Amino acid sequence: MRRHFVFLVILGLLIMTGEGYAVESCLKCHGTKEKLSGLIKKAPAKTGDELVTFLRTKSPKKALHNGVTDDQIRQAFSELGKK
Repeated sequence: MRRHFVFLVILGLLIMTGEGYAVESCLKCHGTKEKLSGLIKKAPAKTGDELVTFLRTKSPKKALHNGVTDDQIRQAFSELGKK
């Protein structure tokens, strides 16, 4: 039983640090991937770094994005943003 618990904890950590976790953290507030993708496409950013700068300094809701890391924003941009 203890081995199963340890396995599940390790599996959970691996999943949380994977690529999809960045988008999942955004979906807590933004709802669906389609809505998030639309917001990213409307943002005046052509790269993940530009999106980070926009969300941190120019976004009307910049304070709400303090809980998201720069890497998560970049990852969300690369997964759902402009291609």
